[in-house]
Amino acid sequence: MKRREIEICPYCEQEVAIEWDVEKREYQAACPNCKKKIMLCDACLHSEDNEGMRCNWSQENGCFRHPKTIKSN
Repeated sequence: MKRREIEICPYCEQEVAIEWDVEKREYQAACPNCKKKIMLCDACLHSEDNEGMRCNWSQENGCFRHPKTIKSN
């Protein structure tokens, strides 16, 4: 189900509001202003499957929903 998701883009620092279905499209979206990938953190924190409202995001590792892949040499 689509909901209005509101986040601050860390790249262009604008508040963005988008109609988004996290069940179908998950918790990443493109900022409508700068087009860079943003995480829908507020939607994740308040989702039914995140009972503890946990967030383990880091620049190095990503987060539990979207972990960064490790590049092998």
